[in-house]
Amino acid sequence: MFDFTKMSKNMGKCVMVSIAICLLMVAVKPSFSLAQLRPNGDISKTINLKVVPAQPPYVNVFLDMAPVNCPITPYIENGYTMVPIRALGESLGATIGWDSKNKVVTYSKGELSLLVTIGTSTINTKDGKILSMPQPACLVNGTTMVPLRLFSEILGYDVAWDDNTRSVYISSPEEPVEIWGFYALGSLNYSSWQDLFGSNYPYTKSPCLAEDMEGIFAGWFFVQEDGTVTAEQNPTGFQKPSGWPSVILEAKRHDVEVYSMYFADHQHSNISAILEEQVLRGKLAKDISIMALEYDGVLIDFEGLGLDPSKADSDMRNFNAFLDELSGLLGDKPMGVAVHPLNSAYKGYDHEYIGQIADFIVLMAYGYEDMSIPTPTAPFDKVDEAVKMEIELVDPQKVILSIPAYGTLYVTAGDRTYLHSRPPAKDGDIKFSDNRVRQMHERGFVPQYLCNYLEWEDLQGRHQAFLEDAVSLKVRLNLTKRYGIKGAAIWRLGYITETVLAPVELVE
Repeated sequence: MFDFTKMSKNMGKCVMVSIAICLLMVAVKPSFSLAQLRPNGDISKTINLKVVPAQPPYVNVFLDMAPVNCPITPYIENGYTMVPIRALGESLGATIGWDSKNKVVTYSKGELSLLVTIGTSTINTKDGKILSMPQPACLVNGTTMVPLRLFSEILGYDVAWDDNTRSVYISSPEEPVEIWGFYALGSLNYSSWQDLFGSNYPYTKSPCLAEDMEGIFAGWFFVQEDGTVTAEQNPTGFQKPSGWPSVILEAKRHDVEVYSMYFADHQHSNISAILEEQVLRGKLAKDISIMALEYDGVLIDFEGLGLDPSKADSDMRNFNAFLDELSGLLGDKPMGVAVHPLNSAYKGYDHEYIGQIADFIVLMAYGYEDMSIPTPTAPFDKVDEAVKMEIELVDPQKVILSIPAYGTLYVTAGDRTYLHSRPPAKDGDIKFSDNRVRQMHERGFVPQYLCNYLEWEDLQGRHQAFLEDAVSLKVRLNLTKRYGIKGAAIWRLGYITETVLAPVELVE
C-alpha cells in the first residue's frame, strides 16, 4: 500500500451510513442522464449521477447507488417492474431458498419469512398471513422474477423510479458499519492526524472522524531485505511519524484501537526469499511479536506474493508457516492479514487457511487500473467479484473490505495514453480556468465505476479522471451491508474529504 499521489518509476465502534437516492434527472449527453444530489452541510455543491438509459422493456436496478448483478435483466411487464428475487434479496441480506418440487421460493431475513409460489400473485408469511402482489411470480430461464413492489410495499424498502433512464433506485435501511483507517505515509498536505482528529497536529477537534472509527492500522513498520524490521526512515515511507506517541494517546482517548502494521513487498524487501528461509522467517515472527506488545493488535501486509506463477505454491506454504509461528507468539493478541483478492494476479495467498488462523482479513480490492487504458482503480464488477469469491472461503464476519480514497487520472497525448497520477479524494474537486480547457464533459458519479468520471481537453491533451469523493466513499462503505462482512478500512487517512461520513440527500 503505497502513497499514490504521484506516479513513481515503479509502479466495537460503528458509524451509521446511509444514502438517500435520487430523482431529479436532466440529459447530459445521449448515453447518460444526470441526477443531482447534495451532501448534508454543504449546500453549495451538488453531486451528479450518470446513468446509461436502459432500452425497453428492460430497466436498470441500483441498490444504494451501486449496481445489482442480475442473471436475468429486470424488465417491465404489464406496467410492473419484475426483478430477480434471489439477486436482489441476497444483496439486501436475505437468505433465499428454493423448493423445486412445489416451485416455492422462501425469503428469510431476521424474523421475517415469506413463501412465494411460482404462478401465483399471493405471498404466504410465517404467521399465516396472505399478502397480494400485483403480478404473479414467474420463472425465466430458471430465475424467479417477482414484482418490485414486493420490496417496496411489502418489505418496506424505499424505491424510486426515473422514467428518463428507466432506472430503479432502492435505498436500504441504515445499519452500523465498522470503519477502520490506515494511518500511514502522512505528509503536511495529506496528514493522517488531521483526517483522524480533525485539526492540525498536535491539536484535536470535536466532532472528528476518530469518534466514529473502530481502529487504525499504524503503517509504521517496514521489513527490510535482511529480514529485520525498521520503524526509521526508509524508501517505502512506512515509518513512525514524529510525535507518534501522541497518536496512540489520542486514539486511546477516543476509544480507537491501534494495530501495528508491518509492510513488505518484493521490490524493497524480497519478501518471498525471507519467508523461504526458516531461520529468517522465525526471527521475523519473533521480532514482530515483541514490537507489537504496546499495540492492540497486529496487521501483516506482505504484498506481491505469487505474482510469479512458478513460486505461488511455495509462497503460499511459506506464508502459512510464518503466520503459524507468529500466531503462536502473539498468544491472545489479535492478528489481521491484508491480502490481494482472488481475482488479482497475486496467487501466493491461501485465503481459506488465512481466514482460519487470522482474526480477520483486510481485502485489498483495488489496484485494478490499467497503466495505459483509462480505468477506475476499484470498479463495481471487480469489487463485487472479489468479495463474493472471498466469502466463499472465509467467514464474512472476518472480512474487512479495504476501499481506496484515491482515483486515477489518465492523459492521452498523440497516440499515447498513460496513467498520470492517482489523485486523493480531497483533491477531487478539480477547478478549471477557461483559457486552458478546450472541451469538458460534466463530472458525475457512475455506478458501474463506484466513483466519479470527468473528462476534459487542454493543450497537454485529453484527460480522463476517475475520482473519489464523499459520495463514492459512502457508496463503497454501504457495500459492507450488502455482503454482510465485518466492515471497511479506508486507504488512507490523509486522503479523505471532511464530509466523508455526512449523509447525502436529493436536491429538491
